Amino acid sequence: MSPVSQYKHWEDQVARQVKKGFRGYLSRVKEGFQRLWDLGRQNFTIMLIPHSERKIINFKISVFALAFVGLLALVVVGAFLWYSTSYTGINRLLAQKSDHLESAQTNLELVREEVAQLRSVARQFEDTLNSTMGVVGVAPPAPAQSTQVKGDLAEMVGLQQAEQGAVREVGELKNLRTYLSTTSAPLAQISNVLSNQKSLLVDIPTLWPLKDVRGWITTPFGPAIHPFTGQWYLHKGIDIAQAMGTPIVATANGKVAKVDYEALGYGHYIDLKHNYGFSTRYGHLSRSYVTKGQDVVRGQVIAAMGASGLATGPHLHYEVRIGTEVVDPTKYLSFSSTLFDKETP
Repeated sequence: MSPVSQYKHWEDQVARQVKKGFRGYLSRVKEGFQRLWDLGRQNFTIMLIPHSERKIINFKISVFALAFVGLLALVVVGAFLWYSTSYTGINRLLAQKSDHLESAQTNLELVREEVAQLRSVARQFEDTLNSTMGVVGVAPPAPAQSTQVKGDLAEMVGLQQAEQGAVREVGELKNLRTYLSTTSAPLAQISNVLSNQKSLLVDIPTLWPLKDVRGWITTPFGPAIHPFTGQWYLHKGIDIAQAMGTPIVATANGKVAKVDYEALGYGHYIDLKHNYGFSTRYGHLSRSYVTKGQDVVRGQVIAAMGASGLATGPHLHYEVRIGTEVVDPTKYLSFSSTLFDKETP
């Protein structure tokens, strides 16, 4: 037999074996389904026998019907268990939400109290600000317009809740914010006015002339008895006694007009020229640290205290002039103490 014929013969045998095995498998499956069908169609008789003489109740039920009833019972029990679990979870969630709501209500009450206190402080601030602006000549800000509360928050709590004040605080905060925004411009004007005034004051001799110490005014401005002649004369400044060598500072911005010596008078002295017609003199110095024509700034050390000239001891003779007229320096020094406490010894 040729190889081709042998291959064909072997192929036919394999095909027959496959067909035979497949037919046997289908036959066994069919027989299994048939047995299952026959088993399901079998009937069981259920009898209910009462203890009394009543008629016995019996009924027949197939395996299929019994299986359906069991499956239905499982579905019902499963649905009941799922519903019970979901109901418990919902109750727990509602309890948590209730606790959160109570906490939110407590916080809302605290917010209301804080807003009430803030409103009171804002009114005090408004009164003080208006008074300050009246002093410095700045126009007060326009009153804030009332703000109507609208939006999601008002819709959430409802109109009745809003009328009772649940969202009223939000409107008050908005009014306060509006008012504060309108006060920024007047506050800036006040700052400019104060800045200009301070710039003006540094050009006026208002600083105490001794550095970091007070001293004692031994001879005030005005009529006095001359310590050497015993005669009445006009004391044109004030004499401030302190230790020898105490630093002397310029009482305002200016320029050195004179650095000179007068044996029978001021001894070593310095004259400073300031803006607005002011000039100052510092006499009886032991040493000078500036030269004529030099620019000086307020608080700069210009000399040291001494007893040169006609002096009974170490002190500073300090004069203030406006134009050619001498004025009492203490008027300006007192004014300085109220505005420049940090700079006044």
